[in-house]
Amino acid sequence: MASPNVQKSNCRFLASSGEDGKPRIKLDLFHQTVSCLAGMNIEFEVMGGTSLLQAKALAESINDKIIGIVVTQS
Repeated sequence: MASPNVQKSNCRFLASSGEDGKPRIKLDLFHQTVSCLAGMNIEFEVMGGTSLLQAKALAESINDKIIGIVVTQS
């Protein structure tokens, strides 16, 4: 049984262009089971010079290995 301060959610990663036109990778939670992340958007910036096509390939690669997140509140 999980500890009350540990919350989990299945997720995927999606690549898109940010407001500044630069590629970003967004964390997309499948279920709203992580209450401390409710209403938040989590995006990862990629290194300069990374194209959107490369960011999409990276997101696909991450999705092949990562199935979810674990958030622990201290």
